[in-house]
Amino acid sequence: MGINTTRGGWTVELHETSGDSIIAPPPKGKKLMDRNYRPPHAQISVFLRTYLSDSPFLELQSHTEIMGGVTSSMAAKFAFFPPNPPSYKLITDDATGLLLLDPFPHRENVEVLRLPTRRGTEIVAVYVRYPMATSTILYSHGNAADIGQMYELFVELSVHLRLNLMGYDYSGYGQSSGKPSEQNTYADIEAAYKCLEENYGAKQEDIILYGQSVGSGPTLDLAVRLPRLRAVVLHSPILSGLRVMYPVKRSYWFDIYKNIDKIPLVKSPVLVIHGTADEVVDCSHGKQLWQLCQEKYEPLWLKGGNHCNLELYPEYIRHLKKFLSTVEKSRSFRSGPRSSIDRIEQPRQCTDCFEAPRKSSDWREKPRKSIDRPEKLKIHDYKFHNIDKLEKLRIPFDQVERSRKSVDYHEKSRRSIDHQLERARKSVDWLDRIRAGSQDEIAREAIKHALRALRKRHLLEEGAHGPAFIALSRPIVSQGSEWKEKAENLELELQQCYKAQSRLSEQLVVEVAESRSSKALAQEKEEAISNLQTELTQTREECSQLKMDLEEKIKALELVLSENLELRAQLEEMTIKAKNAEAENKMLIDRWMLQKMQDAERLNEANAIYEEMVDRLKASGLESLARQQVDGVVRRNEDGAEFFLESSVPSVCKHRINAHEGGCASTLFEYNSGKLISGGQDRSIKIWDTNSGSLSNTLYGCLGSVLDLTITHDNRSVVAASSSNNLYVWDVNSGRIRHTLTGHTDKVCAVDVSKISSRHVVSSAYDRTIKVWDLNKGYCINTIIFYSNCNALCFSMDGQTICSGHVDGNLRLWDINTGKLLSEVAAHSLAVTSISLSRNGNVVLTSGRDNLHNLFDMRSLEVCGTFRATGNRVASNWSRSCISPDDNYVAAGSADGSVYIWSISQGDIVATLEEHTSPVLCCSWSGLGKPLASADKNGIICTWT
Repeated sequence: MGINTTRGGWTVELHETSGDSIIAPPPKGKKLMDRNYRPPHAQISVFLRTYLSDSPFLELQSHTEIMGGVTSSMAAKFAFFPPNPPSYKLITDDATGLLLLDPFPHRENVEVLRLPTRRGTEIVAVYVRYPMATSTILYSHGNAADIGQMYELFVELSVHLRLNLMGYDYSGYGQSSGKPSEQNTYADIEAAYKCLEENYGAKQEDIILYGQSVGSGPTLDLAVRLPRLRAVVLHSPILSGLRVMYPVKRSYWFDIYKNIDKIPLVKSPVLVIHGTADEVVDCSHGKQLWQLCQEKYEPLWLKGGNHCNLELYPEYIRHLKKFLSTVEKSRSFRSGPRSSIDRIEQPRQCTDCFEAPRKSSDWREKPRKSIDRPEKLKIHDYKFHNIDKLEKLRIPFDQVERSRKSVDYHEKSRRSIDHQLERARKSVDWLDRIRAGSQDEIAREAIKHALRALRKRHLLEEGAHGPAFIALSRPIVSQGSEWKEKAENLELELQQCYKAQSRLSEQLVVEVAESRSSKALAQEKEEAISNLQTELTQTREECSQLKMDLEEKIKALELVLSENLELRAQLEEMTIKAKNAEAENKMLIDRWMLQKMQDAERLNEANAIYEEMVDRLKASGLESLARQQVDGVVRRNEDGAEFFLESSVPSVCKHRINAHEGGCASTLFEYNSGKLISGGQDRSIKIWDTNSGSLSNTLYGCLGSVLDLTITHDNRSVVAASSSNNLYVWDVNSGRIRHTLTGHTDKVCAVDVSKISSRHVVSSAYDRTIKVWDLNKGYCINTIIFYSNCNALCFSMDGQTICSGHVDGNLRLWDINTGKLLSEVAAHSLAVTSISLSRNGNVVLTSGRDNLHNLFDMRSLEVCGTFRATGNRVASNWSRSCISPDDNYVAAGSADGSVYIWSISQGDIVATLEEHTSPVLCCSWSGLGKPLASADKNGIICTWT
């Protein structure tokens, strides 16, 4: 039961029980001023369903919803910048079924989750667990980032702060579904908080909300509804979305993340961290938010810090630890009896295009007290906030009550009159029955008189109540027309305001973009000016320096001119002396030529004596000694020359030995022995018995791969060149390292020992040096530096000359004492890979990457022979070939696993040995004439007989 009245064409029913009002227009065909119209209470709902659909209030609300949806969509486009493409991928481990972030390795204390939100999206979150942690951080990251970029920071924060941490991606960020919007971020953080409560048992008192930049919006929105949080941390926060672009003084309905209105409602301790040089969000945002906090904590203003590097400052982690420690200590004082709920408020109802307004934070916020912002009409509940207008428009309740009582009294009087009339009719009928005939006229007159009296009384009573009806109806009619006119004017004004707001918003966006571009242009010009000033200063300094240099040069020139005059005088004196010396030289040459002629005569006599001795030796059966003639002098080869045998062409693989893992790069035989020495990638030196194919000894201690080997002529010491930049010298009998020769700065690729002395060793490395070592002293005695790296080298028979083959394809001869280049020749078109000296020392064999094998005369460096084959290809830069002990054959390995043997005298291939399955790296021939050994990249050694 209630009171019905009209306001500006709308029917208002005031319910006595609730005090609420239901507004509805009068039905069609009924006039507002028809006082006989009384809409039944049972039809109110029908009126509302029939006529509220045409209500201008609903049109206004629908228009507002459309404007809000468009603004929300525009704000999402301008405010959110998810990384594209995302910095991580979400994969499922086939073995465990766990979700993993690719490309990050799996950690035992990190869990990857998919969380559904109340808005129908699904977000990705990571939970970092710390043992024995008592608190948990819920981290909302900033814009243009995702949890893939924040992953390492989450782990580091969990370790340094000793607490659990959950980070999540907003809808539309990373691998989360949906699109980014303000309302979606609120739903996202609620889903993460719900997961902490339900899945990990975290309580509200143990949770710390951490919001960075844009993440401060959902952080503060949740903090307002959780009064018993442990703490809130705001990292480079924003006052609101619009205030980042333009310093407005009040909050507009189209703004997002209005943190300035929410921060006073947060009851937990708040720490604000901001950089003073932040160019994205000015430091004034953080300072103003800190001033509006209820429970402030000492803020951290990082001097020089910008928007994205605050974590790099040492003060950042120290201040966080201090804040958490302080909050932990004060927890007991703050955990007294406080009435609050543990769960989040009931989530707000929403639609895709428009969300119902939340109190003081959403579509129509409750404004802060400000002199420049008038109170506005709240449309959705049809209540007027202006008290003066309400008092003018509202009919006093006591007046309505008095009118209602007068109307009720009038109704009662009318009912009593009708009752009296009915009684009179009954009496007339009774009189008609009793008094028939003559008394009829008298009765009729009496009845008419009674009826006139009753009508008169009725008119009097009606006249008494008439002013009340007039007084009640006049203000309603006049005020109703005023209200309708005012409502139309206000609706028109509101539409104009919306249009003006849309134009101002567009103009604001354009002006902000122009101001940013002009600011960037001004900064570029300022930087250009500063650069030009710096260049001008440098140019002036260079000019002054050049002036000083010019003065010094002038003084030096004067000094040089004076010295030139002195030198000219000295030149004249020296010219005179030179002429005298030339005359003396001619005289000495004549004397020297005379002495040479005498020496030639003596030499001829010696040759005649020698020929006579040769004839005698031939006659006595010693023709074998004549084969060892070198430059007209007969000499024995070495001790053990009696073991020399002629070499035969090998054809059968006698032994196939798995010698080294990773490949064998060098092999050689002991002098006058059948023992084979090999070195490989496994950093070991092994000595083999070629008769049985068994391992005799192993030398350890090399720290790198063995690239080349040599042995002293007494078979006591083995020297190895290593990729560890060092040379290693072993004593064969004891198996221990005698020396470690250091000095090269890159891998040592070649080594050789003198043929006449076990003292001198020569080595080359990829540091463009050739070094001569003294094994008795254990250090380098000479260094030759050359621009081209040396791949192979050897000593001459007299031990005074070094033969070297280089990457540029040249063969060079060096003097061991002076280090001077004696001669050189272009041996190959590509890099030289091997040098092998013949047994008599007169011929040297070279191999190159051009797949040629050349023989050179040591005395003239002329080519004696060239060997090639169709299938023969050199395998590496250090592929070693060899000459047979009788100087009749050449053996070389190939990349196809074959070993080719040429006859020096015939110049053709005499044998092709096929046993290896990988490229052959080196070949060596025993001094006894057999066997031939070859090694490949798989570490297999084959001996051939």
